[in-house]
Amino acid sequence: MKRFILLFAALGVMCQMSYAQTPMVSGQVVAADDGKPLVNVSVTVKGSPTGTLTDVEGNYSLPVPQGATLVFTFIGMNTEEAVVNGQTLNMRMTVNSIAIDEVVVTAMGVQTEKKRLNFAVQNVNADQLTEGNFINFTTALQGKIAGVNVTSAGGSPNSGSQLIIRGISSVNPSQNNQPLFVLDGMPISANAASAADFNPNDIASVTVLKGAAASALYGQEAANGAIMITTKQGAAGKLTVSANASLQIDLPAQLLETQSKYAPGALGFYKEKTGGGWGPLLDADVERYDNVKNFFQNGFYHKYDVNLTGGTEKFQAYASANYSKADGIVPNDYLQRTGVLVKGSYKISKMLSVTLMANMSNKKYRSAGSISSIYSWPVNDDIRDYKNGDGSVRFRYLADKKEDSPVSPLWSRYMDSGVNSSTRNLLQGSISFKPLKGWEIIGRVSYDLSHTSYDGYSVPRFDDMEILDFSDPTKPYFTADELASVKDRSIFGEYVYNSSASSLLNMNIMSTYHLDLPQEFGLDFLAGAEAKMRESRSGHAAGRDFISPGIYSLSNVKEQVIGTDVYLSHSRRRIAGAYGELRADYKGVATLSGTVRWDWSSTIERTFNPYFYPSVTGGVIFSELFDIAGEVFSYGKVRGNYAMVGKDAPFGLFDRKYMQYTSLPDGGYALNSTLSVGMDIVPEVSKSWEVGLDLRFFNSKTRLDVAYYSTQTDNQIVTVRVSHAAGHVLVTRNEGNVRNQGVELTLEQDIIKNNTVSWTAALNFGLNRGKLVGLPEGMYEIQGTQYGDIFPSAVLNESTTAVAGSDYLRTDDGQVICDANGYPKISPTKGVYIGNREPKFLAGLSTTFKYKNFSVGALLNGRVGGHVVNVTGRGLVSSGMHKSLEVYRGRQVVWDGVVEQADGTFVKNTTPIVLDYTTITNYYAAVSSNFLEDGSFLRLSYVTLAYDFSKLLKSKTFRTLQCSLTGTNLFLLTKYTGSDPQANGDTGAGGTGSAGIDNYQVPSTRGFNFTISAEF
Repeated sequence: MKRFILLFAALGVMCQMSYAQTPMVSGQVVAADDGKPLVNVSVTVKGSPTGTLTDVEGNYSLPVPQGATLVFTFIGMNTEEAVVNGQTLNMRMTVNSIAIDEVVVTAMGVQTEKKRLNFAVQNVNADQLTEGNFINFTTALQGKIAGVNVTSAGGSPNSGSQLIIRGISSVNPSQNNQPLFVLDGMPISANAASAADFNPNDIASVTVLKGAAASALYGQEAANGAIMITTKQGAAGKLTVSANASLQIDLPAQLLETQSKYAPGALGFYKEKTGGGWGPLLDADVERYDNVKNFFQNGFYHKYDVNLTGGTEKFQAYASANYSKADGIVPNDYLQRTGVLVKGSYKISKMLSVTLMANMSNKKYRSAGSISSIYSWPVNDDIRDYKNGDGSVRFRYLADKKEDSPVSPLWSRYMDSGVNSSTRNLLQGSISFKPLKGWEIIGRVSYDLSHTSYDGYSVPRFDDMEILDFSDPTKPYFTADELASVKDRSIFGEYVYNSSASSLLNMNIMSTYHLDLPQEFGLDFLAGAEAKMRESRSGHAAGRDFISPGIYSLSNVKEQVIGTDVYLSHSRRRIAGAYGELRADYKGVATLSGTVRWDWSSTIERTFNPYFYPSVTGGVIFSELFDIAGEVFSYGKVRGNYAMVGKDAPFGLFDRKYMQYTSLPDGGYALNSTLSVGMDIVPEVSKSWEVGLDLRFFNSKTRLDVAYYSTQTDNQIVTVRVSHAAGHVLVTRNEGNVRNQGVELTLEQDIIKNNTVSWTAALNFGLNRGKLVGLPEGMYEIQGTQYGDIFPSAVLNESTTAVAGSDYLRTDDGQVICDANGYPKISPTKGVYIGNREPKFLAGLSTTFKYKNFSVGALLNGRVGGHVVNVTGRGLVSSGMHKSLEVYRGRQVVWDGVVEQADGTFVKNTTPIVLDYTTITNYYAAVSSNFLEDGSFLRLSYVTLAYDFSKLLKSKTFRTLQCSLTGTNLFLLTKYTGSDPQANGDTGAGGTGSAGIDNYQVPSTRGFNFTISAEF
């Protein structure tokens, strides 16, 4: 790091010396088509390392001898040269032959003109990523990429997120459905949650490869698509310093209201030692507390980062450092992050160049934990009153079983301790060798190492040092018999420590060659091989019941259970692949390509290694081929592709299944006969095809891209129940098929575009229909994580994101059947198909308006359809705390249903019933279909106002000085009664996932951010 800083300082000194000896030349660089200034154009003296970049107004200034030649280069523009003859030299740059679209980064880090690609790909640049000031850059992709669905576990700074492209492909809960994350051409160990380790201000662009054809070269790990992250890099010219500082306040956006009319109790009567709200009406003079509101607080986030860039024609370097801390709306829920990125490239000769990068990050955090108890806390008791005057724990009451005595959840937040620490070191290096014109050989290696630890304890709720002679219900102490009957001894304090580490070593070598043929034909060859090794280990140690209260140490516990409290695990997974691509091109208007790949995986039996899959793509720019472009219709391309991609098995299927039995005399291990060893597992295979149109109108001011795709994943790896005669209860095997079909549309419009004003808008639309079209005989669903009697499921011939649970008995047309007394009949069948969490479509509308130095950016995103399971709401109803009970409790109603007659016909139910405790708990809360809600929403994700003050200061110190004010999650229009319809019960869940499950998640937040950015 010190060497880089010294290098930058030396560069600055040399630049200042040259300024004093050589006359200055200045000017402005603009686009020839609209006269708009071009930012960050590289201006260099031909044959010399001297150079600079243009500022936000397109201006540049540097020392140049008279008669020298200046070279102007910019992506998407023709390189221009001009001889210096005076002190002013302006330049108008024209769009080059490939600039009908931008250059994007595709598989294996290859930069390709977008018009040559024959699959759907979308790019988000640095300004679009940081416009909304999101902490996690993957959140910024929601609404900006068609076909991408991002869900969150809540409003905590530690809440995870999940990103799915074009639906889920594997229904096995052990299989991951998130895309592969690739940093500067190399796969990294990350998902949407851990991608938050990367500083958004270090990212130059993000390219999303959606279909199998787009990511086929990356192999099985990109079966669900790929997220290509390109970090910023150094540029030739003088040293440039950029700095940013952000302050943000976060408010709970939509807190759930609870009833405030009823006391705790049962059956409408007051009852001691109860919670919730099933008691009688509260007297008017009884003080009421809004415990949900009183539990949460306002959050605060602040971030600071600085980066330096500079270099010569041969050497360029980029370095950055950042620090941030976010305090959540739950007390003592925080995330503190520090990061450093150093990146340099050196051109050793015309043929040889090297690039090195190191990204180091550290974070400390404490998560929000469970907040379920705050929703059942009685309205007549203050949740903030969590300890007595002497500092001891305050029990709301002492239960008959004292260990069940309720304690305010704020006791845990303020008195218990839990610190997570995570360090991540990512190292990358590449070498490029160009022995001949058009031929390049690239070798890359990366090492991604993460280490995470947790150190925490819970303060004892009871003191077992003092034993009573007889039971005293007024004192928090136990008799000897009561103490012996306590099963969970964590009430006497608990200590937990765990540590885990994971690493990914990736090595890749690739060769590309371009061959020009007669008649304007061209061929591109690509071939390569890669090897990956993932290793992980985790250790856990815990114990409970402190010997000496106040000493929080593992050596100070009385109870430890081997196998539960103490364990250690290791894993290693290896993958190797060989790949190739051949691309043919005719005049740049017609392209045809094919790829092949072979993969070897350690999780697949040798008999089935390697496995092979190909792809083929084709596209024609018909507007150029038939010369039909004009002022109205500017550009048209049709494309199509077909691809196969494999996916290997989860880790450890070949291992014999052992488990520890505490009942054994030595507490040892024995074979687990429940699970079999999966010996004949073959890879899952996705077969995908896609067709698309790319159309431009009105001199490319209107841009439309439409894609239709269909993907079927066969050989699903599923775990099924078998006959006990087989010697096992569960066996993992290949059976089942998943199909995804969908449409994606992107519409971009330049509303106004001139030298003073620019106004653009973009609409992204995507719909997907996932269906489970095959399962083993006798099976009709694959279930995910259980939430009471509700299961996120994949149901045969229904959705891959279904909901299974309990329901009423219904007629063929769906009407609820009631008995003769007017009560609804509940179906005795459990786990029936009751809903679908997949939305009908997702959409996002973004816009950016710029006038001189002022700019406005905004994003509206939303969805139509898709069920959300309100598990939180169900808990509120069950405990008598739901706000609606203020209106409906005790009312006489007629259930909307029909009554079956003796002849089998049905008549409308007309018998009234009373909505009392028994009716609500037994006939409403007990039926999970009552808590399926429409997840449609429209959200104003952010609005950003920014202004550049650098010109007003009339100072040459600042190239830019911009202040911005951003509001996030400003508006939410939805029928959903929970906190947020964009919920996910478990962002780490594989298979059918937990998107659409609202399970007591931390409420989403509304943020107000102020950021100041400067460039020197």
